[in-house]
Amino acid sequence: MSMIRRTRLIVDWHNFGYSILAMKLGANHPMVTFSKLYEKYFASFATANFAVTDAMAQVLRSDFIKDSPVLTLHDRPADLYRPLSNSDRIQFLQRYRLLSPHFNEIIDQKARLLVSSTSWTADEDFGLLLRALCSYSASATSSHPHLPELIVIITGKGPQKQHYLDEIQRLQASDALEMVTIYTDFLPFEDYALLLGSADLGISLHTSSSGVDLPMKVVDMFGAGLPVAGWSRFTAWPELVKEGVNGKGFGSPEELADVLRELFDPASEQLSQLKKGAELESKRRWASEWDPVAGRLLGLVQ
Repeated sequence: MSMIRRTRLIVDWHNFGYSILAMKLGANHPMVTFSKLYEKYFASFATANFAVTDAMAQVLRSDFIKDSPVLTLHDRPADLYRPLSNSDRIQFLQRYRLLSPHFNEIIDQKARLLVSSTSWTADEDFGLLLRALCSYSASATSSHPHLPELIVIITGKGPQKQHYLDEIQRLQASDALEMVTIYTDFLPFEDYALLLGSADLGISLHTSSSGVDLPMKVVDMFGAGLPVAGWSRFTAWPELVKEGVNGKGFGSPEELADVLRELFDPASEQLSQLKKGAELESKRRWASEWDPVAGRLLGLVQ
């Protein structure tokens, strides 16, 4: 179509479709092979390509595209996602129906607020989070009684939601989550941004089907000045999260439980340090990324 209209085609790559399909069908399925060939064929017609990470750009250059330029254009948060003033945070915590019963405990830091967003699909293992929360709760009721209660909000809709709701109910009935309260919700964008700005820690379980994409949810969390703990066992993770500066990585339920115990230990300064790093990261916006990359390519910026 771009050839017929004599226009330039620019492809903005955020992941590879074949790698997502492989999670459902398996890497050797004929449809996965066809999907990869399809993407490689049509990518060759692009005038230019934007990749969401340097790692993805390298894959495109080596495996997909030989002649047209490949430029890294990292995602940045929408203006909706901003660090909150203390008064705005208090106002949201008081009016948000799920958190208002916990308002005093959260403000006094007797309870800590965690947020994770999901599409409830196979590329995010929420069983891992539940196992980590059970381990944390067991510690908080035995060997680490100084640890605070955790209030966890999981937002989103998707096919595996009911499965995990049933599992949460089972764990609650067995007292495995005695020091953890879990809520699920689906919020308007405005309230979701306020929730991120009000939380103490964001959780990302994005495993990356390709290994070279990055979760937009982490970008939004940083936009709100929220430090992140995330699954880090993929190539592109260090391009977004600086370990011990604005977030912490994990690769197993016990590693995540260790992160939670370390960050929420009242004697630890780690969480406040990560908060400062996340707030610094929140200052990086679209203008600083778009202008020198896309703006220059399109001739809009000298």
